[in-house]
Amino acid sequence: MRSYFHFRATYFLLLLVVFPVFGEGALQLTDGHNSLVDTNLWHALDDSVDVANLDAIGKLERIKSTLQNARVMPSLGGQTGAYFTKVTLNIPHKGQYFVIVNANFIDIGLASYSSSYQSTPTFQVFSQLQDDSTPPLLHFQAITVQTTTENEQVDLWLLVKAKQFPTPVSLSILDSKEFYQYQKFNNGISIAGVTAMLILSLLAVLIYTGTRKRVALTCAGYLGFHGVGWAAASGMLNDIFDFPFNSSYGGILLFPFAIACAAQFVSDLFECRTDHKKLFTFLKWLSVTSFILGAAMWFMPFTLAYLLSHLLAMFWIVLTIIIGVGMLKKRDFRAKYFLGGNLLYSMTLGYYIAAHSQYFGELAYSESAVIFALSLDCLCILLCLTEWFKLKQKEFTRNQYLSRIDSMTQLGNRFSLSECIQQIPDCYVIVYIDLDGLKSINDRSGHDEGDKLIVKTASLLQQTFYSLGDVFRSGGDEFVVVLKATSANSIKNVAENAFAQMSELSNELGKQWRDAGVSYGIATSLEAKGPSECISLADKRMYQHKAKSKHPHSHSH
Repeated sequence: MRSYFHFRATYFLLLLVVFPVFGEGALQLTDGHNSLVDTNLWHALDDSVDVANLDAIGKLERIKSTLQNARVMPSLGGQTGAYFTKVTLNIPHKGQYFVIVNANFIDIGLASYSSSYQSTPTFQVFSQLQDDSTPPLLHFQAITVQTTTENEQVDLWLLVKAKQFPTPVSLSILDSKEFYQYQKFNNGISIAGVTAMLILSLLAVLIYTGTRKRVALTCAGYLGFHGVGWAAASGMLNDIFDFPFNSSYGGILLFPFAIACAAQFVSDLFECRTDHKKLFTFLKWLSVTSFILGAAMWFMPFTLAYLLSHLLAMFWIVLTIIIGVGMLKKRDFRAKYFLGGNLLYSMTLGYYIAAHSQYFGELAYSESAVIFALSLDCLCILLCLTEWFKLKQKEFTRNQYLSRIDSMTQLGNRFSLSECIQQIPDCYVIVYIDLDGLKSINDRSGHDEGDKLIVKTASLLQQTFYSLGDVFRSGGDEFVVVLKATSANSIKNVAENAFAQMSELSNELGKQWRDAGVSYGIATSLEAKGPSECISLADKRMYQHKAKSKHPHSHSH
């Protein structure tokens, strides 16, 4: 690999022999103006020049003729192939400077500079694949320039080649202090943002392994594809794993898969399958389309793939804002984080697009701004996931409560009674109660009046035994009271107190309803082998009490 680049280096140095004829009127880069847009900056290298064989000395005359007639490019945005330029740097102070080539995707990058004080040209290689001689700078490439005197004029030659240049390729120069500050901020934000996305994706995977809910898996895909995509697009993956290919291109091609997962996540998050069926259908087809587009983009020209990827991203941002606003209007507060994160991301995405156009000049840290905003957006997405689980937990708790509560009286039902007796202590008293007079009241005054009797009985039972035990409605006109005793010796006192309270309860009901009253049976843990047997005994005694009551024929089941 290195010998291949050395061949290219030799070739590039030979090009300098014929460049001076062409290099008249070179552009100037000074401390007072440290950036150059790419308008008319670059010149096309003829397709007949084989940059893959840079050691071909016999081609010098042909190359000379090619360079003398090189075509000036209005911009490299949307172009493909190899291009070169000459820039004159007027540097007032001696020391180390850095020229930043603002291009995300460079397969071959060659640089050479010289001055009147440095007759021997200094050569450097810069690209995603081979940049050992240049300082690592995510998203872009950097070239070092060393001056030895004050007010030194340096001629810098650059050659770049890529499958596609999706954006204009501008140049910037910084001194050592400025560059290392820029490098620290640019690389730091990018690394932190990508790391955050990948960690959040891992958390979503862990949530999925614990819950097996698809919404967590689609969330993990949403976050993970964004994280890996930006790690690739920034050049981070090439720096870490030393791939034999330029992984930056692959970063852009992963984003449609992120959108495919995002569409499914939104569908799951807002439960569109049941609550928003039209939106569910739209998001399903958007997910399928994004996935197919992502697969097809690997076979497209990169400029077209780059354009489609960003158009899809812009469409998705607009769609998410519309969905977020719509869900908030419906008081679905799962959308609050979703909308906030996407609004932030949309603003930085607009800034990013503007920074890579020819109409807004140089806009600093556009890639860092997008990654930072996207990492916050991913955090908001994970918060949306936690809100979804909170809502599901509330629904589960509510359903659990409703399944154990009698809707009319708000007492525990038969299911709740079963749970209670499974956890009951060794010492207890069971009171089995049946309403008297309910049937006659229903027949004479209607079921609404009968319901009032049931509710009144429940209320009186709660008031009477609130601090002593639990009250349950086990049937239409049947109630069970479970009273806990502190010890075996206290059981008798508890039973006697219950007996007295039941008599008062029956009298209280009789004041409002002439036929109303209660029949009851009391049994204790001392008389039975277990709670079920104790309840049966209390039920038997209730029927015995009813047979002796003043309303023996008013009972109804």
